[in-house]
Amino acid sequence: MLLRFRVTNHRSIRDSVELVLTKSTFEGVRPFDGDWRSATNRVVGIFGSNASGKTNLLHAMSFALNVIRNSADWSDKESFPYLPFRLDAECARLSSAYEFDFTLREVRYVYGFESDSSGIRAEWLHSFPEGRRRILFERSGPLGADVTFGRHLKGENVRIGRLVDRMNLYLSVASKVNHEEIRRIHHYLARRIDYAAYSERDQDSRIRAIKRWMEGDDVRRRAERLLKFADLGISRLTVENVQMKEEELQKFVKIVTSIAEGLSNEQLTNEDNLKPFIEDVQRKIMFWHRGESEDYVLDIDSESSGTVAWLSLAIPAVRAIESGDVYVVDEIDASLHPRLTSAFISLFKDEEINSLGAQLIFASHDTSLMGHLAGGALEKEDVWLAEKRGDGASEYYPLTDFSVKADHNLERRYLSGRYGAVPNVSWEDLRASLVVGEHG
Repeated sequence: MLLRFRVTNHRSIRDSVELVLTKSTFEGVRPFDGDWRSATNRVVGIFGSNASGKTNLLHAMSFALNVIRNSADWSDKESFPYLPFRLDAECARLSSAYEFDFTLREVRYVYGFESDSSGIRAEWLHSFPEGRRRILFERSGPLGADVTFGRHLKGENVRIGRLVDRMNLYLSVASKVNHEEIRRIHHYLARRIDYAAYSERDQDSRIRAIKRWMEGDDVRRRAERLLKFADLGISRLTVENVQMKEEELQKFVKIVTSIAEGLSNEQLTNEDNLKPFIEDVQRKIMFWHRGESEDYVLDIDSESSGTVAWLSLAIPAVRAIESGDVYVVDEIDASLHPRLTSAFISLFKDEEINSLGAQLIFASHDTSLMGHLAGGALEKEDVWLAEKRGDGASEYYPLTDFSVKADHNLERRYLSGRYGAVPNVSWEDLRASLVVGEHG
């Protein structure tokens, strides 16, 4: 499970900031009783005004995970992806840093890297199997020769280092060539932390995955139960082949074009490479609505944005819960009623449903999630706040930094400015800027 994420110099984030998922009462390197589940929070919600940096913190996590997943294949890149803080000229000359603190098989690990447009500048992996730090490897420069190894990391470490250049993480390359211990760690970071961005493209990607999962009856029945729970008037789901319409052909072209960026000309002309994309567009999720005397079938393009949003978020969430994974969601409340969003969050907070300790990290503007309307979905341990400082840099802090009592209405106190992280809106200034003067 994820204990902490740290990032420096990424988009609106200038200074080093941390999102901490351990409970505010946790101290030390590991729990006294070894029970990480009781020492960590199942849910963390990030709230703040527009442009405060909520999305940027989640994007930094997604950015780092993408580098971990793919950098083993980046040797031919001319430049490394680099998104520094833009409101300070000095930051464009500094590297960005990303670090994950997590547990795997009850052992705590810390993995991180620094990078800029020229490539990887530093990288490290430490473990804490007995409460004391062990250096597994540390990298002090762009090349594989700059990696030094601790005596506890077994394997062909030096040989693998020769395969690494400035565009590759050692972690990614070692996993690709099946280094046993590194591969376990890489798999956790690359496959067990899932990011759901708030974009049509990302939602379409999740729907395509759900179509594949629904080939199994168990996932399809689970999806039907989730839709019935949401009171959307849907009785069952099917996945069927349909004839492609003109607008769907255009959508298919866009999908192939976006994917083609990573394909060679030879791959593009190979029909076997395009066949899965054609089959995907031709198969659609069909929603069966119960009418007064018969059922009516609508395809996914005819459904409301709320129905599609619920399906695209809830099914991956259930899969994360079943595996004890981390699910990161931007704009969790988009297109969903507050009570439905609250129910979604409650899936992770329910200890019987979430018995493996899966975690949900989300960003939201919906302050009702803090209040009584949502049925008390969030407690003070679950809330983090994002605020934009006067210099344009984002900062983040937990609600536990404040004195919060059990009978406090978190929503009301937050909106009144007790905890900061709310927009400073002046109705008088807005009105004055829009009223046309007599000579206007």
